[in-house]
Amino acid sequence: MDPLVRRWRLLLSAIASASLAAACVRASAGSAVGTSERVPAGGSGAAKQDAGFVDGAGALPAGYRTAFKKLNAERVASRGHAPGRWEIDVYANEGAVQALAARAREAPVGATVVVEHYERADRSAGPVMLMEKRPPATAPGHGDWRWVVVGSQGQLVQDGVIESCAGCHDDAPMDGLFPIVD
Repeated sequence: MDPLVRRWRLLLSAIASASLAAACVRASAGSAVGTSERVPAGGSGAAKQDAGFVDGAGALPAGYRTAFKKLNAERVASRGHAPGRWEIDVYANEGAVQALAARAREAPVGATVVVEHYERADRSAGPVMLMEKRPPATAPGHGDWRWVVVGSQGQLVQDGVIESCAGCHDDAPMDGLFPIVD
């Protein structure tokens, strides 16, 4: 796709989804979009609550917290989803773990990443977002990825090809995936 067209699409997508907490926005100049850096999880007494929903709510895989690998030991600051607002925990199934480790040009069908968001200000639960690699031709313009956004109370917000998600993840260095910086 033409870079100028892609930039316009990104801009329009960001404007259209400004009211969503899941809006994909550019990180500060000089840093990669969607990468996150380690930050303290809060004071020594900070409680680590879950993201405010029951595993498997809506379109999330049941038991992903135990079935998937948690990719960060401590919560990290999101630099791709409303930078400065969220801290995140990232879980990935085996296909996504292998694709990330190998910096694969293409993730295998079924690769799944789940990101739990928490307000940095008070550690309250935020949205939970999922990416799942689908079979070829499912969403060819967007790498055949499916995105899901679940609200903090377990409500399904969006499911499918979400333009605000695709707008950033189409530019990711590894088939829609961004690395987590430790």
